[in-house]
Amino acid sequence: MIWVSGLLALAVPVVLVGGYFNRAQGDGKGIGWQFIRFSVIALCIPVAGLLALNDALTGEAATLLGAAMSYAFAKKDG
Repeated sequence: MIWVSGLLALAVPVVLVGGYFNRAQGDGKGIGWQFIRFSVIALCIPVAGLLALNDALTGEAATLLGAAMSYAFAKKDG
């Protein structure tokens, strides 16, 4: 189980650094809502899994993760 926790923990900085380099080499546009949605999903799932594996997923943490996902996916394009 320790290697699963390590893999999930490693996924968070990989997403952040990979997203930064992806947008840094872009065409000068902003990050956009699709990238924000991708980042939220790619960060919330490993964080929730990591907290759940270590018995640290409280109601407050789940509420914050759900709020971040709700904010990202409730935005209408245009």
